[in-house]
Amino acid sequence: MKEESILKNLFYLLDEKKAENILIFDVSKVSSITDYLVICTGTSDVHISSLVDNIMKESKTWRSKIYHIEGYKLSRWVSIDFGDILLHIMGKDERELYDLESIWGDCDNVTFPVRTIKEYLKTKSNL
Repeated sequence: MKEESILKNLFYLLDEKKAENILIFDVSKVSSITDYLVICTGTSDVHISSLVDNIMKESKTWRSKIYHIEGYKLSRWVSIDFGDILLHIMGKDERELYDLESIWGDCDNVTFPVRTIKEYLKTKSNL
């Protein structure tokens, strides 16, 4: 699966599960570790765990390999490494404290259109 498809699936899956303030940065020009950085906020430990569980389950259908997961048992900041994409699911306090946006904010943002409910239902089977 191409990076853009994985990014799109991640974005819509996180959005569907009510992750807050989802940002995607193209860091390929300034990072040798990854090409894209996805950052979002979970509202509680349970919400963060639920987001991670859902992504681990759904990513198998994308035929995308997860190379490493860090912080899962703590559930305040979980990083999921897809190789070319690094996902950070953070609690509100952790996101404010570490302020990753200030580090990567000069990089290009990747955006996807907001979907109507009709579009959502039509594409839900693709997630």
